[in-house]
Amino acid sequence: MIHFEGYPTRDPIFLYWRDGLEVVQELFGNPIFSPHMEYDPYIIMDRSEREYGEWMSGNEAHRIQDQLPEGATIVPIILASDKAPVTRMTGNLEMHPLFITIANIHSSIHMKATSHAWVCIGYIPTPEFLTHSDFHLVLEAHLWHRCLDIICSGLKVAASIGTFMADPNNCSRYTVTPLAAYTADLPEQQMIACVAKNASPVTTAELDQFSNGVRYPPCEGTMTLQILYNLCASSLDPWCLQEFLAAAKAAHLNGVQLPFWCDWWFSDPSIFLIGEILHALIKSFFDHAFKWCKELLGADKMDTRYRTQHKRIGVCHCHDRDT
Repeated sequence: MIHFEGYPTRDPIFLYWRDGLEVVQELFGNPIFSPHMEYDPYIIMDRSEREYGEWMSGNEAHRIQDQLPEGATIVPIILASDKAPVTRMTGNLEMHPLFITIANIHSSIHMKATSHAWVCIGYIPTPEFLTHSDFHLVLEAHLWHRCLDIICSGLKVAASIGTFMADPNNCSRYTVTPLAAYTADLPEQQMIACVAKNASPVTTAELDQFSNGVRYPPCEGTMTLQILYNLCASSLDPWCLQEFLAAAKAAHLNGVQLPFWCDWWFSDPSIFLIGEILHALIKSFFDHAFKWCKELLGADKMDTRYRTQHKRIGVCHCHDRDT
């Protein structure tokens, strides 16, 4: 049970969780994944062009490996979460289920539900705080980061000093566990990066700069931590939310002073935060590109072009919308 002294909740706050490091050890040593595992960074060249595929083929894998002792193995952590209803018509309880897998397993395998390569390691609560509504979001963000800190504490220790794990062939390997990727929607990414709603979670761009076509530099975690340090060093108490939240918003932050990733080695939100298909591709297309096309061609012309397309063989076509 978690307490926030001075900020009561309607109900007690309970966190249901498993140790992230223990789950990773189970995944890394599972013999089922033996034919589908990678342990070392590599480069794939097609003539003069470089190909990218699995995480081990990327630049980040080489950057981390170059800083490790000889013989060390990277076990890249992939997390995913999204707020979801847990109960219906019995309190309408909502939580953030947290899932974990490792990038050593080929993506074609761990993306299959039947492979069971993703494991739920926690249900992060979303309690109702009995405070002014202006403070609800920042308190929920504080709680979310505190819960991640508890769940991933073992992984963070393993990332800094390393730990020994048995691989699927029962060979002991000295491993480190950086956070390689975190899949979440945009509001949750902003909460993870500790930035305000009018700022990008991965770049230094602000709301009025999103559409100007300029590529802004990444918003590195060290930059965010330095701003938070300066705020706290200016005699502002982070738990005096009214004053601290106002100063944080002026710096385009959300008011959380202890991000869960602040002491996780080789982990930077500008790198591990990635867009997911629904919001980054599908909704982006229909919210922007599709609207532009309708403005250029006209809604009737666009509709006519879709209607004149040949039906694709092998795909069910429903003539009646009700069916």
